[in-house]
Amino acid sequence: MACRLSRRNAFTLIEVLIASAILATAIVFIFRSFNVMTTAVKFSQNISLACFLIEDKLWEIEDKQKDKLELQEAASGEEEIQGQKFKWEYMLADIESSGSVKLKSLDFKVSWPENARKEAILDLVTYLSPK
Repeated sequence: MACRLSRRNAFTLIEVLIASAILATAIVFIFRSFNVMTTAVKFSQNISLACFLIEDKLWEIEDKQKDKLELQEAASGEEEIQGQKFKWEYMLADIESSGSVKLKSLDFKVSWPENARKEAILDLVTYLSPK
């Protein structure tokens, strides 16, 4: 009794190689998408932390303003939040106005190293009214 294999029941070597190449390419793209996703999540987290830092500094400025303390026209510093170093600075300037209300412009910048080659910057401009 001789066993005969039909061509239709077996894979050829070329079919196995093509399937392996397709699978390997798919795996590479999946791993790259994980890398991109983790980078995006880290960037989003850093933006949130920078916003919290700005909010904290704005509360400090508002408290000084309520207590009738002198506001510095410019200030800067560094903060470390959850292991990430942030540099912040602000500039306070009077705005020319024709009315009785004198507004002040507050330009707030926060920067942090995003990766080895670039630095991210978050810039916020808001206005303060006299109390």
